[in-house]
Amino acid sequence: MSDFTRLIFQAINFAIICEIIDVFGTVTNVMNIIVFVKQGFSDPVNVSLLGLAISDLGCLVTLVWHNICFNPLFHAADLPFDSIEMQYLTGGWPHVIFTRVTACITAFITFERCLCIAIPLKVKNIITPKRVVIVIVSIFVILIGSVAPVYYSNRYGMKFFPDRNKTLIGLVFTDDRKEVEGISYVINNIFIPFSAFAVVIVCTVILVVKLQNKTRWRNESTAAGQSDNFSNRDQKVTKMVTMISTLFIICFTPVSLIFIGKTVVAGLSIDGRYHNLYFVLFSFAYILESTNSAVNIFIYYEMSSKYRSVFDETFRRKKKLAASKQ
Repeated sequence: MSDFTRLIFQAINFAIICEIIDVFGTVTNVMNIIVFVKQGFSDPVNVSLLGLAISDLGCLVTLVWHNICFNPLFHAADLPFDSIEMQYLTGGWPHVIFTRVTACITAFITFERCLCIAIPLKVKNIITPKRVVIVIVSIFVILIGSVAPVYYSNRYGMKFFPDRNKTLIGLVFTDDRKEVEGISYVINNIFIPFSAFAVVIVCTVILVVKLQNKTRWRNESTAAGQSDNFSNRDQKVTKMVTMISTLFIICFTPVSLIFIGKTVVAGLSIDGRYHNLYFVLFSFAYILESTNSAVNIFIYYEMSSKYRSVFDETFRRKKKLAASKQ
């Protein structure tokens, strides 16, 4: 793939498509956070979804800056820094952090739903709002700390760019950069994403099978007046979580395949023989990641009556009042 072809995809995917999704998703996740805060923190699921909305917001905000830096017009502008290298520590790795947080929180939510089905009478004593807060905060703290080696071995300083014949602010590295950064790469691009992805897939399959069995059992036992401990509310929440996790699987499968391809195909890397192809593949992967973080609001609104009620009261009522005043 030629450099010119890469620039075309760079302009279309990053500067236009992904940027539109990211700006839209930033707005929707701010709305999600407002709604979840208004709902309160007595429900463990609500706490988890609030954490998910915060991490999704981080994913999208960092990508907004990332896309600006990869805009060919912005990169070619007369700036005191190289935009591609500037985004590495200010947009690229922060986005990776929030993406991994999103993956881990999604895995936790699907696992919690599996517990609700397996032990419905005991799960409320195990999964409490306070414990969920501890888990969500721990995920953020641990994953943010896991990229400390990257910020140790990569720094900003003045350097000469031969292709631009200028001295600009860019990345400067420590002598042990490759060894130190390799630690963060293994943790953040292999262990964490593939572990979370595996948990989400397994738990989602279990949820789908259990929901089908519960629905079949309820249909067969309705006439007999039998009931189980799995309430209608739990069933609705489980269906919503299943939709969220299914969306996550669809959007993150291509990213996982790219990382697998990177380990199998020599030269498929940012500085390898197929660097242009690698760059274009990730431009499509980022579009899917953005979509995953941006469209959850539609799932919440469609499948959660409580969310829909608070959302309408918060936003639609204000809209109607403004329209009536006009």
